[in-house]
Amino acid sequence: MPSSFSKSNGTYAALATGAIAVTYAGTHAYKSRIQRLHDDGIDLKNQTVEIDPVEHIRRCTFYKDIDLFSFYKTICPNIQTLGDVFYNGYSASRNGPCIAYVDPAKQTEPLNWISYSTALERIRIIGSHLWTEAKLTPMKSTIAIISLNRAEYAFVEHAGYMYGFIILGLYTSYDPETILSILEKTKTEVLVVDNLDRIESFKNQLLEKTCLKEILIMDDVTSSEHPKIKNIPKVLKTMQQSDVRPRPKIDPDSIASYILTSGTTGEPKLAMLSHANFLSTAKAGIDRRERANMGADPTNRHCSFLPMAHLYERLTLISHFIHGVQVVFCPIPEKLFEYYPIVKPTNLSMVPRILNKVYDTIMTEVNKSKIKRFLISQALHNEQPTLFSRFIFRKIRKLFGGEAIAMLTGSAPITPEVLHFFRIALDIPVVEAYGQTESTAAGTSTHVIDMSCGTVGSPGAAVEIKLIDVPSTNYRSSNNQGEICIRGPCIFKGYYGDEAKTRETIDEGGWLHTGDVGEWTSTGALRIIDRVKHIFKLSQGEYIAPERLEDGYIRSRWIAQIFVDGISTESAVVAIVIPDEEYVRSHFRTANSNMSLDEICKDEKLKEIILTDLKRLAREYKYRHYETVVNIHLHPELLSQENGLITSTFKTRRTATRQYFQHIIHSLYQASDRIEKPKNVEEQSKL
Repeated sequence: MPSSFSKSNGTYAALATGAIAVTYAGTHAYKSRIQRLHDDGIDLKNQTVEIDPVEHIRRCTFYKDIDLFSFYKTICPNIQTLGDVFYNGYSASRNGPCIAYVDPAKQTEPLNWISYSTALERIRIIGSHLWTEAKLTPMKSTIAIISLNRAEYAFVEHAGYMYGFIILGLYTSYDPETILSILEKTKTEVLVVDNLDRIESFKNQLLEKTCLKEILIMDDVTSSEHPKIKNIPKVLKTMQQSDVRPRPKIDPDSIASYILTSGTTGEPKLAMLSHANFLSTAKAGIDRRERANMGADPTNRHCSFLPMAHLYERLTLISHFIHGVQVVFCPIPEKLFEYYPIVKPTNLSMVPRILNKVYDTIMTEVNKSKIKRFLISQALHNEQPTLFSRFIFRKIRKLFGGEAIAMLTGSAPITPEVLHFFRIALDIPVVEAYGQTESTAAGTSTHVIDMSCGTVGSPGAAVEIKLIDVPSTNYRSSNNQGEICIRGPCIFKGYYGDEAKTRETIDEGGWLHTGDVGEWTSTGALRIIDRVKHIFKLSQGEYIAPERLEDGYIRSRWIAQIFVDGISTESAVVAIVIPDEEYVRSHFRTANSNMSLDEICKDEKLKEIILTDLKRLAREYKYRHYETVVNIHLHPELLSQENGLITSTFKTRRTATRQYFQHIIHSLYQASDRIEKPKNVEEQSKL
């Protein structure tokens, strides 16, 4: 949660006085305006069409007759590899502002921009250095980057693309053992880090690696303690213009990057993505946005805070640089809401975990007052926003910089109430997208004019989709349900060094088996309903989709994290719950302020309060009786990357988490019939 928007932050919590009360006010006006400005011509009742009645292959109706493997090439035809991206941005912006450096301590000072020509010059100098001085080989050598978000990351990344080197982004959260293992596996020749402290604990081990030719530091290192260690500022100062090499010819089908998968079911794998993979996804997105009158503009601004090692941010930046968009890097995500008022982004690339926290902060404040609840009741009947509601929403827009014109959310599901709230509060188009690393993030996206919630829209211009039967379950393609399979020019080239896993993931027909379970709605939109490898079976044959249940249960204000699980000999599910410490300390009436969270978690009364709230949510979301948790264990420690239970993309490592809690999970069934319900539980659970 960004520190500038914490639950205890009174400045923004005060917004809640009327915000929720008028969330639904003006819905009709919002819908009419969005449909007038952004009608892309889609028939909302028929968003996809079945082009193959045997395999039940579907495409968006826009693309039912195109050649998927050539259509994207007609969009921005001058961009044939990722090395062309910055040149296109230079032309589109007419050498306008490209990247700005921000000092949050000096918010009153104007942003200090560098132009696209300056960025291009630095990219070419770095690329030439890597080619001539580090002796890298185009379309063969690998460069690894470990850094927080900053301009130099983009310079090195695009230098790699321009001169044909393979970019490998590593998360800053990785431990030395993981980093050394990946560098060894990929035979990385150059490691780029933001500062020497990043590698201090294992620097000697790095220097001993014979395959590692150079360690390039982004900061200005004054003294070189080893000939292998160099720094980017010195390279930029000392390299002559005459030393800048012309770009080599790069095959669009050559590998541009290794992207680490999230690793929810095991160790992360290295997905090999080509230049063509990246561009098919980026160009398909351009077509979709332009159809909805949402084409990018050089006056647009983007605040980059999501990890640049992740495909979501990588593609977002590529798409922005193509159009000459202005970019500011936020190196510390916790300070995002300090950066937003400075950057004033026009395009928001968000993830649900941040939107959920902002929404929950407001909701907590709303529920403190009968007056606020009364305002909610009154406002639900309003057809137009009131002057008061406009004031409240203006405050929320200011939180996001005040100039946002569109939002994209992805990487995880977003609940209908949160999605609807931000549509109305920010008064901008909000698009939800679905994709995978292995499909270069291509998949589906919602049409802006579709005001429904709970789907991820229709396939983009680079994919077609079919659903296939999931063995040992009731998911059948004949019922428009099944495992989602994707085909198109965006499908990755395989896993590095793992041919068997590659063949398991991409079948002979070129279909990527995603492992996600979806269903086609009556409107032809796709809904994600499950994850194949996470499904488990209960004693009476019911199949449980734990992530779907967790998406509902996480709405409890009492909890920070939840892990739903079960065993095949039992008839219902149980859960591991990590309480929200701040909320519990504020609202649990019997809690001693001096007690540790570990001690509080042992309190049976708190346990029953939270269990009662989860059962309330189960009723609200219409979960079946076997999907309603019958017992919980309160655990005081957050699931994290440090304890190996969360991936670098903040998804639960289900296999590891199940193994970690297996004894507790079994004990929850044994104890479920011995829990006594304390008094006043119902009242406290409603807080």
